[in-house]
Amino acid sequence: MLNIILVNDLIVFLKDFYKNKGHMVFSSIMIEKIIALINMIFVVRMISDEDYGSITLIASIFGVFITLNGFGTIQGLMRYGSLLESTQEKNNLSSYIFRLGLQKQLLLTFLFCFVALFYEFKYQTIWMVICFFAGRMLGSYFYSFIQSYYRIHGMNEKFSFISIVINSLGLVVSILLTFFYGKYGYLFGLAITPWFCLFYYKKEILRSMNSTFQNFNLREFWNYSMNSSITYFFSELLFMIDIFMIGLLLNETAVANYKVAIILPMNLMFIPMIFIQTDLPKIISNSKNKSYLKFYISNYYKLFIPISIVIIVLGFLLKDVALPFVFGEEYQGNGWIFFIILFAVCCNMCFRNLYGNLLSAVGLAGKNSIVSIASIILMTGLSILLIPKLNTLGAAISLAITFVTMGIVSSIIFRRYLIHLNN
Repeated sequence: MLNIILVNDLIVFLKDFYKNKGHMVFSSIMIEKIIALINMIFVVRMISDEDYGSITLIASIFGVFITLNGFGTIQGLMRYGSLLESTQEKNNLSSYIFRLGLQKQLLLTFLFCFVALFYEFKYQTIWMVICFFAGRMLGSYFYSFIQSYYRIHGMNEKFSFISIVINSLGLVVSILLTFFYGKYGYLFGLAITPWFCLFYYKKEILRSMNSTFQNFNLREFWNYSMNSSITYFFSELLFMIDIFMIGLLLNETAVANYKVAIILPMNLMFIPMIFIQTDLPKIISNSKNKSYLKFYISNYYKLFIPISIVIIVLGFLLKDVALPFVFGEEYQGNGWIFFIILFAVCCNMCFRNLYGNLLSAVGLAGKNSIVSIASIILMTGLSILLIPKLNTLGAAISLAITFVTMGIVSSIIFRRYLIHLNN
C-alpha cells in the first residue's frame, strides 16, 4: 500500500512538471546541450591541445561574466514582464529594458576584455581569442533578450524554436569553419552564432530601440536585477576557479586535458535544474507550506537518487574508456578525474541544486549568497594546496570536496527552515 502511495505521488509530481510545460523547456535545453557536446567533440579532435587550452582559459572567464548579462536586465525582464497582464504593457516594458540592458552590456564587454587581457602576460596572442569572445558576449545579449521576450508572452514554443534553430545553425557553421580554418574558424563560429537571431527576429529588436515605458519603478527593477545577477555570478564563479588555477599554476595543455575530462559530467547538471526552474513559481507560492515542500523534496529524491546511483556505477565502469572513445586516444589517462567530477555532480544533484534553489524560493537568498561565497573561498584554498601536488587530479578533488560541502551546508540550512515552519 505504501509503495502505491509513493508511486502515485511521483506520478503527480511528474504531471505537474508536464502541466508547467517543462517538457518543452526540457526538449530545447536537451537539444542545446547535445549540440554543444557534439560541437566540443569535433573541435577537440580538430585543433591542438595548446589551442584548445588557450580558448578554454578565456571561455572560463566568459562563462563567469556572461552571468551578468545586461547586468541582470534579462532576469528583470522575466520577472516584471511576467507580472504584467496586457501584451502592450509587456511590449513597452521590453522596449524600455532593451535599451537599458544594451548600455550595460557594452560596459560588461569592456570589463571582460580588461580582465581577460591579464592572460596576455603569460600567453602571447591570446588577445585575439579575447576579441572573438567579446563579439560573442555582445551578441549573447540580443539572443537572451529575444528569448525572454517570447517567454514573458507565454510563447514557449517560439522560445524552444529559437533555441533549436540558433544552436543547430551554430553547430554547422562552427564545424565547417573549424574544419577549414582551424582555431580561428572555431572562434569566428562562436562569435557570430548568437547574432543569427537578428536575421529571424530583427523587427522586434528595431522596434525596441524606439519605444518608451512610463510609470516604471527603476530603483526596484535594478535592485532585483542586480541581486539576481550577482547571486548567479557567484555560483558560476565557482565553476571557473579550477580552470583559472590550472592555467595559473600549470599550462594550457593541462587546462585542455582537465576541461575534456569534465565536459561529460558537467553536462549532466542541467537535468535537475530543468525540473526545479520549471516548478519554481509553484514552489515560491508554497514557500510557507511545509507539507508541499516535504512532498517536493521527497519526490525529487525518488527521481534523482536512482538516477545518480546509475550514473555513478556506469561512470566507474566506463571511466577508463569514455574519454578516449569520445575525444580520442590522446586524452587517455584522465579516467579518475572524469569519475571524481561525475561523483561530485551527482552529489550536487541531490544536495546543492535542490536546496540552493529552495533557499532562494523561500526567501533565504542571503543564506544562499553566504554559502556561495564560502564555497569560492574553500575552492580557492583547496586548489592552491592540491594542484601543485596532484596537478589536475588535485583540481578535481578540490571541486568534489567543495560541491559536497556546500550541498550539505545548504541542506542543513533548509532543514532548519522546515523545522521552524508551521504546518
